[in-house]
Amino acid sequence: MITREADYCIRTILHLSRPEHRHQPVAVDELAQDMIIPAPFLRKILAKLIDAGLITSHRGRNGGLTLKGEPEKINLLDILRLTDGKGLLLNRCLGTDGICAHQETCSVHGAMTKLQDVMESHLQAITFDQLI
Repeated sequence: MITREADYCIRTILHLSRPEHRHQPVAVDELAQDMIIPAPFLRKILAKLIDAGLITSHRGRNGGLTLKGEPEKINLLDILRLTDGKGLLLNRCLGTDGICAHQETCSVHGAMTKLQDVMESHLQAITFDQLI
């Protein structure tokens, strides 16, 4: 499941990856309006993306935001790890707490671990230049 925070991070990177915005700073107000996002929540998203080194904030008269690197170097798994800490985390057990006490013999745990590996590999291969 993708959290609301991850969704907005993805949408922000997509917006800044557009060819018309690649080297042109985008105003925060424009970004908020296009994405229909409350300013306080957008500031939280932008702070995470800036701290992670994915976007740059430009101050001054023509200030705004730009991607720090190229979209082909940013993948979906990076964004999930940025917002959720561990990235994609599937529930590996049918138990109520999600912790499998019998990991060695639990067929559900083994299958979910393999599925998570496949999904993470797929998400790592999808970069933002492909999405644009």
